[in-house]
Amino acid sequence: MKHAREITGQMPVGQMAEMADLQGMVVSCLRQWNRGGAVAALEMLRAYMAEVQALATFEALQDLTGVLAPHMRRPLRCHAPHCACVGMDEAAFARFVEEAALGAREDALMLASLLVEARAILPLTDAAGRLGLNLHRAVLGARRSAMPDPVSQTRH
Repeated sequence: MKHAREITGQMPVGQMAEMADLQGMVVSCLRQWNRGGAVAALEMLRAYMAEVQALATFEALQDLTGVLAPHMRRPLRCHAPHCACVGMDEAAFARFVEEAALGAREDALMLASLLVEARAILPLTDAAGRLGLNLHRAVLGARRSAMPDPVSQTRH
């Protein structure tokens, strides 16, 4: 049976508001890089983290896109930077980066095999792990700064 419509990587599968913090940041980075290039991605990172961490994250993003661009199986489809929905390609890419960053290496390698040809799987996964860890640090820092200050500085 044939589908009534073509299923593409841009088909919405979720909402940005429903994504975990790390996955949302990955999607935002991907969208900025895709629409505005390196400058837009770096400016977005600077808005979320300190300069040194933003530059380290940007370097990891450059490494990731440097491996991804020449070896990807097909172009990733992205929504506009401020779109509320998340496309299928964006969700899969965010999941891949999260798995690589948080230690599920076998799962990350399997997901990478869907994105790129075989010789690029390991370099892509390594770069995704570095990008994801930097973004995860930014998420944790934002959570820590959102916590109220204790009434007393005394710790028991």
